[in-house]
Amino acid sequence: MALVNKAGFFRQAGVRWAGCWLAGLLLSGCNQAIRKPAAPAQPPKPAIITGIPACDSYLNSYIACHRAASIYSPETLAGHYQAMRSSLLHDANDPRVRPYLANRCAGLTQQLNAVLQGHSCASPQTTVNH
Repeated sequence: MALVNKAGFFRQAGVRWAGCWLAGLLLSGCNQAIRKPAAPAQPPKPAIITGIPACDSYLNSYIACHRAASIYSPETLAGHYQAMRSSLLHDANDPRVRPYLANRCAGLTQQLNAVLQGHSCASPQTTVNH
């Protein structure tokens, strides 16, 4: 064993270990590089559902506007949306009904806007008790 120590074998092993440890420490600092903030997320584009702009616009705002107008309870709103979506999709695929669908959706939008009475779809209406 003394012969091995005279050759410096254990001494070199300690130096190697310290060198590896120091290299690992330095390289771990590379992981802490300054990161640029991500670009702000773009708002999602409205979905094209029926291919009729007036109907797609109506469906894209349906949940928010009906929630703001308090037309349906929160528990039933999703079911009403699905029923309206299914109805408009069915009618959009019917060549006899499709030509009239833009007017139907424009009428639905007008009715909803009348209920909202100028309020935004972003927040629920507040009612004032007199």
